[in-house]
Amino acid sequence: MSRDYDVIIVGSGAAGLSAAVAAADTGASVLVIEADTRVGGSSRLSGGHFYAAGTSLQAEAGVIGDSADAMFEHYMTLNQWMVDPSVVRQFCDLSAPTFEWLKDLGVGFPKAGVYPSGVSSTPRGHQPEGSGEEVINVLDGHRSHKGVDLVLDSRVTDLIMEDGRITGIKVGNDEARCAAVIMATGGFGANPEMIKKYYPQAAASGDWNWYIGTEGAQGDGITLGTSVGASIDGYDRGLLLVTPGFSHDLEVLLPGWLILVNRQGRRFTSESAPYTVLGGLIQREGGSAFAVFDEEARLGAKPSPISQANWVADVLERKAKEGSIFRADSLEDLARSMDVSTTGLIGTIERYNADVSTGTDSAFFKNTGMKTITEPPFYGVEIRPAIICWTGTGLRIDAETRVMGHDEKPIPGLFAAGETIGNLHGDRYVGGGGSFGPCIVFGKLAGENASRYTAALNES
Repeated sequence: MSRDYDVIIVGSGAAGLSAAVAAADTGASVLVIEADTRVGGSSRLSGGHFYAAGTSLQAEAGVIGDSADAMFEHYMTLNQWMVDPSVVRQFCDLSAPTFEWLKDLGVGFPKAGVYPSGVSSTPRGHQPEGSGEEVINVLDGHRSHKGVDLVLDSRVTDLIMEDGRITGIKVGNDEARCAAVIMATGGFGANPEMIKKYYPQAAASGDWNWYIGTEGAQGDGITLGTSVGASIDGYDRGLLLVTPGFSHDLEVLLPGWLILVNRQGRRFTSESAPYTVLGGLIQREGGSAFAVFDEEARLGAKPSPISQANWVADVLERKAKEGSIFRADSLEDLARSMDVSTTGLIGTIERYNADVSTGTDSAFFKNTGMKTITEPPFYGVEIRPAIICWTGTGLRIDAETRVMGHDEKPIPGLFAAGETIGNLHGDRYVGGGGSFGPCIVFGKLAGENASRYTAALNES
C-alpha cells in the first residue's frame, strides 16, 4: 500500500512538535496536522516549565544527588500509587535526558530558574527563558528545518483502520495514508460536554469554571481514539486552581492576610498551601470555602506579585457593593450571612488572632502576611476550585506511548503523547512543569517509536 508519510502527528503543541522533530531525526517522513491557524496549542500559552530530576542545570544550581528514583518515589507517594507505575517510571527515567535534548535544541534555561516545584522541597522545576511560547518557537524551527510538513486549520475527523491497524487519517472527504499516527491533540478543557462527562469536579463549579488554554482543546484525541477501540483512563482528574469568581484572571496563590474557613467556621488548611493541593482540600470541604478578613486588611490590599486582579482594595470594595462579597459589622452577622457556624467562626478567629500576636500560626504554620481580624466591617468571599488548567482523562498508553485497546493490547500504528494521554497524572498534580515536561518526554518518545514501528513494517 502506498503511503503519503511514514508518520502523521495530530496536534502541534509541545508533544506534537517534539514528536515531529524526533521522528524526523530517526529517518521518518512526517506530517503535522493542526486544527488551529497557528502551531502551539495551549503549550504556547503556558509557562513552559519542565519538571525533571538529575539534570545538568540542577547540578549547576547546587542541587546535588537528585535522581529519577527519588522523583518516582515522590510522584507515586503523592498520588498514593493510584497512577500507572510503568508510565510514571518512564517519565521519571527520561525526564533528565529529554530536558538535555530540549536544551541542546536551543531552549534557554537559566540557572536561577531551577526552583522547588509543587509540594516537594527538591528543586525540580526548570523555568525556560521566554516561557512556553519560546519552547514552541524553537521546536517549530527545528520541525521546519528538518523538512517536516505542516498543515494548519485542518481538524482530523477520522482515523483510518484497516486489517486491525491504523493506516491514515481523514479530514472530511480528504485522507492521508501513513504507517503510524501520533495523537497529540491536547485535552478537552474548552469542551463543556466533555467536562461534564469526564471531569465532574470541574463541572460542579458551574458557571464559575473557565479554561486557561485554547479553544482548540476539544478532546479530539478521546473522540478519535475511542472510535478505533482505544481505552481511556484518568476519569475526573486534572488541575483546578481556586478563584473568587470575580474575573477570568489567573492568580495561583492567595494572600497571607486572609484565612480560609469551612461551613463549620474552622480553618482546614494553611492559606499558603501549594496550589497543587489547595483545590483538592477545598473539594473535601464540599467544593467551596470562605476567605475571611477585616477592613484593615482590605484597605491594605495592594497589587502584588500574588494578585493584580482580585485581592486588591478597590476591587474588594466594588464586589462588596455589588453583593458578590459578604460584608457585616460583626462576626456573628458575617457568619449568619455566609451560613457558617457562628461559634466556630468566632472561636477560629480568636485563636488565629492570638497566634498573630505571637507571630506563630500554631494550627497550620503559615508564615507569611498574617494579620489580625479585628476591625469591622468584616468580609467573607466564597472560593471555589474552578480554573481549569488541564484535563486528565485521555487515552491509555503503555510505557512506549502505544495506545492500548480494551483487550490490553496496543492498537497497531497508534501512539499518543501530551495531555491526550490519561494514565500519567493522579489526583494531585506533582508541580509546575509536571504537565508540560511529560509533553516533551512522551512526544519525543512517541516520535522515535512511531518511526521505528514504520521501519519494522518496511522490513516485513
